[in-house]
Amino acid sequence: MAISRAAMRTINILELIASKAKGITLSEIAVELDMPVTSVNDIVKALIETDMIEIIDERSKLYGIGVKAYYIGNSFISNTSLVDKAKPIIEELATHVNKTVFLGKEVKDKITYIYKYEPKDTLIATCSIGSRTFLHTTSLGKCILANDEELLQHTIDKELIKKTSHSITEPDALIEELQKVRLKGYAVDNREQDEHLFCIGAPIYDHNNKVIAAISISGLYSENMNVEYEANLVREKALLISKKMGYTGSEFKRAIV
Repeated sequence: MAISRAAMRTINILELIASKAKGITLSEIAVELDMPVTSVNDIVKALIETDMIEIIDERSKLYGIGVKAYYIGNSFISNTSLVDKAKPIIEELATHVNKTVFLGKEVKDKITYIYKYEPKDTLIATCSIGSRTFLHTTSLGKCILANDEELLQHTIDKELIKKTSHSITEPDALIEELQKVRLKGYAVDNREQDEHLFCIGAPIYDHNNKVIAAISISGLYSENMNVEYEANLVREKALLISKKMGYTGSEFKRAIV
């Protein structure tokens, strides 16, 4: 069977971009693969349109691998050990609190939702698997930031986008918030991502005692919420997932950043 030339070129471009951690320009792709710039341009446009690659530097027009390619290449959603191990625990927690529970990871400076479970009679529909948003506006993202000094510095060096009137947009305020996360072992999103939602998240550790993801309970904001009760639940379930990932601690460490 003859192999499609266009398909092979597309694969070669994806492989090349994936190998360049700092990005690569259109002309550099053409030179390295010995392809006409016009052909590279047509393929790159299609890959951007489908989120297989993305522009990581607008000024220099540097291209990097996109989140969709990351999902496909790593069987990121359906086949990872993390999702498989977390699913039953997440579903049990969601059913118990009758709220949506999310599993998220940091991908390229944003939180990416890789799994969720919604009980049948939940009142709200929330973001879809594969969608991405800011780290500083979500309980999931705060769990990651609180345990990654380099990522935190990179985040506060940029503008902290205001998603709602409750979003934290000042670096000092975010640092203070993350200190609470480290102390308590959980994070909250108090209507910071959505004006009507309150979320409580806890970090997930791997066998190296490194935070690799987080889970969160998401529901409508209420002044009568029992935050500590739900926080204890989400920490407990996050710990169970962590132990399935090889974490050996008896409780969550209090990270010092």
